[in-house]
Amino acid sequence: MRIFGQVVMLVGFWSGAVLAQVAAVVGPGPGVYPDRLYIKLAEGTGARLQAGRLVSPTGVALGDVPALFATADAAPLVTAVSWDELTDWQRQAKAMFAPKAGPGHLGLWFRLQARDAATATALRERLAACPQVEHVYFEPRVSQSSWNGGGDPAPPTPALMAQQLHLGPAPAAISARWANGILGGRGQGVRVVMIENDWVIDHEDVSQLVASHFVTPVAASTSPSAMHGLGGVGELAADRNCFGVTGLVDEIDLRFSSYQTGGGVPNAVATAVANSQPGDVLMMVIQFLLGQLGPDDFVPVEYLQAEFDAVQTATGLGRIVVCSAANGFQDLDDPRHVRRFDRGFRDSGAIMVAASDGANPWRAAFSNHGSRIDANGWGENVMTTGYGTTFFGNNDYRQSYTDRYGGTSAATPMVTAAVVALQGAGRRQLGRTFTLSELRNLLTTHGTSSPDTIGRRPNLQAMFTALGIVDGLEVSEPDVALSGSVQVRMAGTGLAVLFTSFTTGTTPFGLNRPVHLGLSTLQTVGFFPLVGGTATWTLNVPNQAILHGTSLYFQAGRIDGGNPIHVTNSCQITVL
Repeated sequence: MRIFGQVVMLVGFWSGAVLAQVAAVVGPGPGVYPDRLYIKLAEGTGARLQAGRLVSPTGVALGDVPALFATADAAPLVTAVSWDELTDWQRQAKAMFAPKAGPGHLGLWFRLQARDAATATALRERLAACPQVEHVYFEPRVSQSSWNGGGDPAPPTPALMAQQLHLGPAPAAISARWANGILGGRGQGVRVVMIENDWVIDHEDVSQLVASHFVTPVAASTSPSAMHGLGGVGELAADRNCFGVTGLVDEIDLRFSSYQTGGGVPNAVATAVANSQPGDVLMMVIQFLLGQLGPDDFVPVEYLQAEFDAVQTATGLGRIVVCSAANGFQDLDDPRHVRRFDRGFRDSGAIMVAASDGANPWRAAFSNHGSRIDANGWGENVMTTGYGTTFFGNNDYRQSYTDRYGGTSAATPMVTAAVVALQGAGRRQLGRTFTLSELRNLLTTHGTSSPDTIGRRPNLQAMFTALGIVDGLEVSEPDVALSGSVQVRMAGTGLAVLFTSFTTGTTPFGLNRPVHLGLSTLQTVGFFPLVGGTATWTLNVPNQAILHGTSLYFQAGRIDGGNPIHVTNSCQITVL
């Protein structure tokens, strides 16, 4: 309690004007991440991270640099290949550019994630003074954030979020909007690689669907398959703004691997693995036409052995693969499949998704089914980007939307989003990454059951509660319009102290969980007696255009007699 009290005294009480401070906390500039640094160490140091500590295997003295690295979360900037291969790359490049110096060793570049912007600024100044450091600067933003700051080009696109019923509460949907209000529940910090044929890039409402986010050569067209890709990515990660639609997990780090330009499905999977880390998610919304029973006899792509081996390799390396069960109208347990979908015979490790009849719990007629299925999502009536059947501004596919997206192509992003929300919230709230077996168990345990063999429809609120991700703090909505209001709800016993911040961090105080708010912008909202076990505080948002796209983060501490301070989970809201 003494530590927590010091924080309260330091930041002072809620002033009533916290939102007006947004212009003062953007940090070094809107084009960078103010709490992240890129650092290049001097050639010849051989510096690398071993067990989280910066060392020089060649014995070069690194001075104060290792101690400074230890004050933040450090990671190599380039992780796709080994140090030896990077050394070979540099040797070849220097030969090509001779007699010029050539590039620096990519293995000597690092990323530092500081707890907040103020810490990063001070760290940059200290690192710049070290003779072993060649370069140090704030990490650039290579794409727009989830808030589409460029706005909506003419003609104005209507707000279609009210028609996104698949974001709603269980049992009809998966409680995605509720989960979006929990910090991490929007997929923050989780990379998703979408393995697909092609996409329509540069859509007005999907700022991550750009050429720079492809890990294979760019594949983009206005073909029907490109609309298919656009529909899936919009459902998953459309921007959170005032127009169009909002993605189920809009803060993911999204990448695209095309099997059209990437040398086929197995190679596209391998490329996705090389561009992801254990615990990250690979989404495959593709299927294979077996054709034994006619033109609609589709099966999951892992029916084929090369694709199965690629997927099994990916899951064996810790990637979470979520794939379509396909739109084949068939039972995957049929003997004609010679046990390809029998887990007792072989198991790729992928999470396989079937489709329900929209919000109804039963199977959509076209969806495959069987014991191999892990979960289901909506196969009808999903509002997303693409096609233009709902809105088609200037007949431009970059301003197209539909409320008719369906099939296992719509169901798979829905279940992928549940997996990503669990992973993001688990990392942020519990400090851990869930394994494939844990995620599979959650999907088969918590959710809306079906009378058919298509698994359960995920229930994120039930999952978050069962895991202890939610522990005393919720918000009524994850976003709020100007002049609107949102409620922050506290639960427990004793007295709650509610805090807010414009930034996030991870600061351990030796309590039950770290403080997730950035200390440099921390404000105390107030003290709230938990009468009857609950208390509510209402945030009224002023009608000020500068607040568009601002996120506020909340966390509370509970004081209950002589017990230690109990820190709640953290929440997030965005002003639209």
